[in-house]
Amino acid sequence: MNIQSLSIVVPTGKCINNCPYCVSKQHNEDYGNYIIKDGILPRQYTSRIEFVRDEGCNSMIITGTAEPQQNLPFIYKLLETNKILRKPFYNISLQTTGSNFHPDDIEQLAAYGVTTLALSVSYLTDDQINWNCIGTPERARTMTLKQLTNCAHENGMNVRLCVNLTNLYKDYSPESYFTIAKNIYHAEQITFRKIYMEGNGLEALWVVGHEFDETQFSEIKEYVYKNGKPIARLPYGFTQYSVNGISTVIDDNCMDIKRKDNLDDLKYAILRPNGHLYSAWNDTGSLIF
Repeated sequence: MNIQSLSIVVPTGKCINNCPYCVSKQHNEDYGNYIIKDGILPRQYTSRIEFVRDEGCNSMIITGTAEPQQNLPFIYKLLETNKILRKPFYNISLQTTGSNFHPDDIEQLAAYGVTTLALSVSYLTDDQINWNCIGTPERARTMTLKQLTNCAHENGMNVRLCVNLTNLYKDYSPESYFTIAKNIYHAEQITFRKIYMEGNGLEALWVVGHEFDETQFSEIKEYVYKNGKPIARLPYGFTQYSVNGISTVIDDNCMDIKRKDNLDDLKYAILRPNGHLYSAWNDTGSLIF
C-alpha cells in the first residue's frame, strides 16, 4: 500500500472561521464519538499512526474539520507521542489559515517537531480580503501572512502556500503567484488547489458563484509545465515540480474523489478523533481499521 500522507484530524469544537466554501460543511458523515479525553492518546489511536508509518508513509499532516490550532494541547500531546514511536514521523505539516496564532505558538510547534507551516490562503496580497473571505473574526486576526511566514522561517520551518483558487484571483497572471510567493513570503512550496464542491448547499452554491476560470487554471498548469522541472512523482500520481526555485504541486482533487486505477495508492490515510483510520474524507465505508 502506497500512502502519500497521514492526516490527523484534531478534535475541536466550532471553527473560529466561517469559510464560505468550507469542505466540512459540505458533507456530514457520522464518525462517532471522540475517544480522546484530557489530552490522552489511547493505544488504539497511536497504533493507527504506527501502522501508517510501517506502510512506508513518512509525511504527517495535522489538520481538522475546524482550525487545528484551536486545540494546541492535543497537538502538543500528539507530537510528544510521535517522538517516542518506534519509527517517528519527521516530516510534519500543520495545515491552517493562520487565524488566532501568536509567535509563541509557532515557536512551540517548531520545538515539538512541526517542520512545515502550510497556510491555506484565499487571497495572497491583501490580509483584509483574505480574512474577510474566510470569515475570520476581528479577535482572531492576530498575525498577517507576512508575520506568519517570517515567524515560521525564524523557527526553522518551511512555508507552503496552499492557494485556494477562486475568482478573487481573476487578475493574477500565472507568473505572479510565484513572484509573490518568492519575493514577499519567501515560501519554499506552493500548492494550487481547486475548491471542492459537493451537493447543493450554501457552500456548494458559493463555489459555483466564485469558481476559478478554467482557462486560467489551464494557463497555470501550462506555465508550470513549461517553466518547471519535474522533481518527483508523488505516490498518488501528482508530479512535484521546481518552478522558479519553488516546489510546486497542482491539486485538482483535494478530496480524493476521482477514480484511480491502482487502489493500493492512497492519497490520504485519515485518522479521525474516534480513533479509526479511513482512506477517504467523505465516506465512512472507507474504514481501514
